[in-house]
Amino acid sequence: MLSLFRFKPLIDPNSAEWIITTFAWALKHFDRRDFFEHGQLVQPNNDFFPGRVSSVEEKADNIFAHTLRYVGLQHWPFELKPLIARMTEEACQRPPLVQTELASIVRHSGLEAGEQVAVLVTDTPLYVFYNPQQTLKPEDMAASYAQVIGQHLMVQCQQLPPGGADYFAEAAEIVAHMLGFGVLLSNSAYTFRGGCGSCYNAMANRQPALNELESVFTLALYCRLKQINQKVALRHLKKHLHASFKRAAKQIERVLQQPEGAGAELMKITGNF
Repeated sequence: MLSLFRFKPLIDPNSAEWIITTFAWALKHFDRRDFFEHGQLVQPNNDFFPGRVSSVEEKADNIFAHTLRYVGLQHWPFELKPLIARMTEEACQRPPLVQTELASIVRHSGLEAGEQVAVLVTDTPLYVFYNPQQTLKPEDMAASYAQVIGQHLMVQCQQLPPGGADYFAEAAEIVAHMLGFGVLLSNSAYTFRGGCGSCYNAMANRQPALNELESVFTLALYCRLKQINQKVALRHLKKHLHASFKRAAKQIERVLQQPEGAGAELMKITGNF
């Protein structure tokens, strides 16, 4: 009978430890001051992504512009390009050249809408490709942008995550969570095909590196560190994830209270904020 009341963690302890360790690594290398002083939990609504558009290209550009502002990297030389059929996979996945001057530019996500910053002029822009079909699901598109920007941050700052290069994709998604896109990432981590699947469009979906529960766990960790009320996080989180978020919050609290381990290390890094 006692087992009925025993706490069940949302994800296994090893996965939880890696996520917490990697979040601490991200805060250490990608400007924790901006995280605590300016970063905000981005929500999938018109308040966060305003603007009138009349074409697929304008919609993609608008979502990208807002995403860049929230991550605080408007001054990096990003160039948005549509993914077209004749474009080879090799061309899209070719790693960008490292530009050492980018690593010294701090993020500033506290800019107001409409504020302009000087973009670094370079002969080697940082390309971000998008699938035009993804404009059908703007939440997935913004989350995908955040993922790619996280990858660019890691490459330009020449930082490998805990576990090394094999965990590059997963770590980039955790960086995207740190940048405030956890609700969008969690909502788009899994897509129900539903019924006969006639309305399912794989090309419009995001390609996640973390599974749904791992993403919700990371979102709950972000909210814990930023002292964000659960109601704020749950407001736009898919309803079937609400219970998982609450379990994650309980699991995180237990880990952070331990005197040693990943939780203790994370608390040391965040101690000054």
